[in-house]
Amino acid sequence: MEVKLFITPAENQPGNYLVVVNGDGFFNSVNKKVGARIRGDDEWFDDTLFSIGGTGIERVGVDGSFSLSNTVSAGQLNEDWGQDEVYALVSVEGLSGSFRTNTIKRNF
Repeated sequence: MEVKLFITPAENQPGNYLVVVNGDGFFNSVNKKVGARIRGDDEWFDDTLFSIGGTGIERVGVDGSFSLSNTVSAGQLNEDWGQDEVYALVSVEGLSGSFRTNTIKRNF
């Protein structure tokens, strides 16, 4: 099972970013709810920035994959002074624990 985070400038929306969390290999979780918490990676504690999915509409597809997305302002990704480090924790209904994505390091 693999989860990956992508953050790109939103098309025709200056100051906004498209945040996408993709997952693959969840073959035993077809049609289960999926959601992600976008977090800021910090030395002492990680900030919860916002969530994507988890409403019941977003589910693992028959091929074991999912894609969650949301467009947010740069301010929602600006998690601390200097360079920001952003990752996602993905939860899939029926599976214990969370799956951590890659960390994106950038100034937002």
